[in-house]
This record gives sequence, structure tokens and C-alpha cells, in this order.
Amino acid sequence: MPGTASALPSASIEMAARPSVVWITGASGFIGGHVARQFAANGWSILGIDRAPVSESLLPHITAEVDATSLVEALRRTGPPRAVFHGAGNGSVARSIADAAMCRRDTLDSTLRLLDFLITEAPDCRLVFPSSAAVYGAASDATLAEDHLPNPVSPYGDHKLAAEEACLAAGAAGQPIAILRMFSVYGPGLRKQLPWELGRRLVADENPIVLFGTGHEVRDFFAVTDAARLIFDLATTPHPSPLIVNGGTGIATTVATFTQLLAKAVGVTPRIEFNGEVRAGDPQAYCADTTRLRSLGFNPAVTLADGLATYAAWLKEAGG
Repeated sequence: MPGTASALPSASIEMAARPSVVWITGASGFIGGHVARQFAANGWSILGIDRAPVSESLLPHITAEVDATSLVEALRRTGPPRAVFHGAGNGSVARSIADAAMCRRDTLDSTLRLLDFLITEAPDCRLVFPSSAAVYGAASDATLAEDHLPNPVSPYGDHKLAAEEACLAAGAAGQPIAILRMFSVYGPGLRKQLPWELGRRLVADENPIVLFGTGHEVRDFFAVTDAARLIFDLATTPHPSPLIVNGGTGIATTVATFTQLLAKAVGVTPRIEFNGEVRAGDPQAYCADTTRLRSLGFNPAVTLADGLATYAAWLKEAGG
């Protein structure tokens, strides 16, 4: 079963002697930027690949799609990488519903091209693929373990699951693979989803604030600094392969509780209401079973209160 194989042997002498180079696709994105900073803090050389200009001005990057041309250029610049974080692809459930074909190309096709390239040019390179709890879909379990049967309820979840399957096939063929099913990642730089939608309205001192849903929805909020630290660990430490692991805290928080905590962090006390309308592709409950994550020696370090304090400070600086 994926994720339960015995540990991989230590890196070969050839691999150990190779310069510590990581490629980060989607380097201009929210998580990609934090991952770049995590690798840089640990002395790695980084090459970003993104069709949008990379905001980290000092980060060497290629502004392009993840395709044969950009990958060959990346190889020319750095030689075979020791690790790749493949953060490129669609990151929006709503966008996947509006244009499923385009989002499938962004997520799945880029993954297939990257896997084909690595299998040929860097077969010992460790790939970390950021999947999503969305692959679990309409789950009824209180917590979701990695062996829970996937049941996506959105095109976004379908595309992530298809990309997972491609990664597992490459892993079975020998490519070191780690699939990280991330739950509700939040933190400085996030400009989408509930934290941003609510946060910018709190900073604007809107009152009352009306949100979708009932407030009883349950989420597992995972600080982006913890996510970046976990990605670095998965990319640089020998683990079973192919590996699937949840990225979360194992702590279930209702959306209503989250809204109150973020309002407190911002320093305002508006009336927050919920309109009772459930948006398409928005499941009622997501909380990670972190048994496998903790067996790998990883423990989240950021509490929700501390993480929201950091996010609130960024929101105020960013102007909401």
C-alpha cells in the first residue's frame, strides 16, 4: 500500500555529491513562495518555474508553462535537481467548476509532463506533489486517514486525484514520490478562500459580515510555515515511496470558531452571520488523521491562535 513501504536506503554517493538544487513550479504562488524561502533558509539553490513572474526578485526563475521547453532550460541551468516541489496547477474549486477542461490541463497535464521528464532525466530526484483533502470529497468520517476511499465532489478534487494516480505510477516505477494531501492552509500571502474573504472585510471594519454556509462546517487549519517545513522534510529526508500523507493538524475547528478567532486577531468585533447557502464543491467536514504524519517524525508547531495573529498582521500591512 502506498505510504507503508519500508524506508528507502540512504542517498547514493552520487546523489549526496550532487549540489542541493530544488525546482519549484508555481513559485509565484502562495505556498510556492513559502517553500522557496524554506529551502533558501536551509542553503539550497532554487530555480522557480511559473507562467506568472516570480515575486521573489532574487529567485532565479523561468517565466513559462511547465512544458518540455522550460524543463530542458531548467536542466541546462542547474543540471538534474535533487528535489522538485510541483506547486503549479489550478488552486481553485470555483475555477475548476467554471472551466473544468482548462483546470484539468493546468493540474494534470503539467504533472504528466514533469513526471515524464524526471523519469528520463532525473530518476533519483524526489518529487513532492501538493494534493488536497478535496480528493476525499463527501466524507462522513470525523477524521480522514490516507486509506479513506477518495470521493471527490468537485472537478478540482478529480484533477488532484488523477495527478496523484500519475505520481503513484511513477513512484511504483522507481521515482521517489511524496504526495501531500493538504488541508486548509493559511498564512501571510493567502489571497483566496475563507481567510482572505473574511480577513479583508474585517480589516475594512465591515459590519455586519455575511458569509456562505452555516458556520458549522468543520476544517483543519494548517499554517503555511508548517506546510513549507513539512514539504522541505518530505523533499530532503528518505521516506517510504510512493508516499501519501495528510498535511494538517488533526484539530477540527468549525468555521464559526475560525471567524471569531480571526476577528479577535484583527482586533474588531463585528456581527458575523451565515446565509445557510452551501457552495458547490464545499464539503461539510474535513479534518486530517495525522497518525502517519506523526509517524514520520513531523509535528505541527503553529497553533491556530498564533497563526491567525501572524495572518492578521499581514492583512493589515497588505491593506486587506
